[in-house]
Amino acid sequence: MKYKIPVHAVIIKESIQESVAPMTKEISEGTDIAIAKVKRIIYEGTREGDTIIVAGIGNTVGIGQ
Repeated sequence: MKYKIPVHAVIIKESIQESVAPMTKEISEGTDIAIAKVKRIIYEGTREGDTIIVAGIGNTVGIGQ
């Protein structure tokens, strides 16, 4: 790592059927868990004044099921 910038990922796994159907209650509730995990990573891994980037990527870019 040239600049020693930490990278973290939180992934919400869906089946192919779930990805093309209306959002289910379970997936919707899973977002609350994912948000809590992102907040925990931020609170535990950063200090006041740090710069963070949170990017929501809506596609796994070909990662196999």
